[in-house]
Amino acid sequence: MRGYGGRPGRSGLKPVRLSASAVKDISAIGNDIAADKPKAAAGFVDHLIQRCHSLANAPEEYGLKPSYGPGVRGVTVPPCIVLYRIRERGILTLGVRHGARKPVAFK
Repeated sequence: MRGYGGRPGRSGLKPVRLSASAVKDISAIGNDIAADKPKAAAGFVDHLIQRCHSLANAPEEYGLKPSYGPGVRGVTVPPCIVLYRIRERGILTLGVRHGARKPVAFK
């Protein structure tokens, strides 16, 4: 799950990198879902990862989430929010949070 994504051969796209924290969050979400619905867990995890990598197409499309820290943007993947920053070299996915939980800022 780690590393830069993006789609090779498409100019202008910034690569997407899943941070260790984002990978850990996605894994924990998958494990939580799997406790009740194992088949649904794999599908949702795949959907989250695809959504993260799709940020390469339009990273500025999603709004800033100042309660999570400066420069942090978020895209909703119900019931979660994928949080990321646009960097010079690409897009860094910071973490995935449940939308109903109180925001905790990233450094």
